[in-house]
Amino acid sequence: MTEKLGSAQQMNQYHYKNFTIEVIDEPTYKYESVDNSFCYSRIYFGDDDERYPTSKHGVKIYEGDIGIDSCIIIGSGGATGIHQNSTLVDNDQLLICCCDTIFCLALPDLALKWKTQADQATCFQVFKLQDGYIVHGELLITKLDREGNKKWEFGGNDIFVSINNEEVFKMDNDGILLTDFSGNTYKIDFDGDLLSDFLS
Repeated sequence: MTEKLGSAQQMNQYHYKNFTIEVIDEPTYKYESVDNSFCYSRIYFGDDDERYPTSKHGVKIYEGDIGIDSCIIIGSGGATGIHQNSTLVDNDQLLICCCDTIFCLALPDLALKWKTQADQATCFQVFKLQDGYIVHGELLITKLDREGNKKWEFGGNDIFVSINNEEVFKMDNDGILLTDFSGNTYKIDFDGDLLSDFLS
């Protein structure tokens, strides 16, 4: 079950075995500050994120009403928030988009299994696909395996972003439909090969 709350604090919530997992946007968290509203057990960084953080996403895990573990992920690059497809639970691991990197945490102990820079700017969404994951990034669509290794990348003529909230990324039965910022459309298969395109 995934739950999206209001803008005051964005959160995704999952039920895993007898645990509840919350992934929370923490824009006001300050590294090594005593004034943070919550003290996370562990901190995971991307590259150079201690000095130049852009986004911060917290993870809390509960058994019943008791908090048993937590961590916070701090990234740099294009800013990310927490929304329906920015996190994913796949069996015994939790994947989180934070800036330009996908972080993979083991469940239920929240140990960092791997982190992979999947885009040069921002990772917006992550989806399960067969034996791995598809990442919708600002510049690239990327396939990762379950160990975080890149299998392929696909880039268009412009960024995969819309200012009008139009759908720019859609998983179909036989491929992925994409629209870039300039209105160019593409269809790629699940091996990252271009099936068709329409350039404006």
